[in-house]
This record gives sequence, C-alpha cells and structure tokens, in this order.
Amino acid sequence: MVQIQSLMRAVINFYNFNNRNAPVVITRVKEHDSEKMFMDRLERAIFDSCDEDCKATPSRYAIWGEDIRSLSISAKEAMKNGNIKQAEKLMNQVINSMGAFIDAQLILSNLPGNISFVKSKDIIESYITSLLENNEVSDPEKDYLIDSMKEIMKSIEKSD
Repeated sequence: MVQIQSLMRAVINFYNFNNRNAPVVITRVKEHDSEKMFMDRLERAIFDSCDEDCKATPSRYAIWGEDIRSLSISAKEAMKNGNIKQAEKLMNQVINSMGAFIDAQLILSNLPGNISFVKSKDIIESYITSLLENNEVSDPEKDYLIDSMKEIMKSIEKSD
C-alpha cells in the first residue's frame, strides 16, 4: 500500500509542478477517434467499475483520460486558429464527459463499504430537474430519458 501511495504522490507532484507551465502531454495509451469514442470508452470503464472482478478498469480509465486530454488539446488548437465554434464543441464534450465520470464515481461510492458524499437519488433528481428545465430541447428522446429516470427514482425509493 505504501508503494502505491508513493507512486500516486509522484504523479500528483509531477503534474502540480508542471501546472505552472505548458500542459504536459506524454501519450501512453492513445486510441483513435477520440472525438467519436470518448463516451463509449468511459462507458466501458464505468461498467467495469461495477464488476469487482474486472481487471481492465484502470486501463480503460487511462484510455478515456487520454481521449479527454486529446480533445482538450484539439480545443486549444482550434482556439489558436480562431475556430471558436469547434473549440466550444470540443470543450463541451470534455466538460460533459468529466461530469459523467464524476457522477459515476459518486454513484459507485454509494456501494456498500465505500464512503459516500452524494446520494445516487440526488444525482438522478438533478438530472430530471435539468431535463425538465431545458426548454431548448423537446423530443421523444428527452421524454424517454425523463421517464426512465423517474423509474429509477421509484426503484431507489423502494429500496430506501
């Protein structure tokens, strides 16, 4: 345990030190099609996290993280080139993917034996509220999402 903590401390120290300068990009697990595949890769990592016997979870998160870094670099390049619309699209993908990662980790923290800071129920409720307040989008997919999340809420409430 001490060795893994030392290794993790080295990682944090390295990136904190370099935070003052240009971003550090050392590509280790680059896959193709970051812009198209990043959410699929995150999905695989998240569902692997649900299976305690899965051995690929850290690698899948690393590949997803490389996608996020790649998208961020592409957004930075788009900004430099004056393509603000493309930069905004890429940054929205990064922000939404990070949000999915954060929420998935918070939901996993609700599993027995873990320390939980946010209840899964609160996350799902916030999704329903956000979808209902979003008047820009009105389509059957949005309605389906709301209905399926309400079903999830019912199942959570039954188990409480």
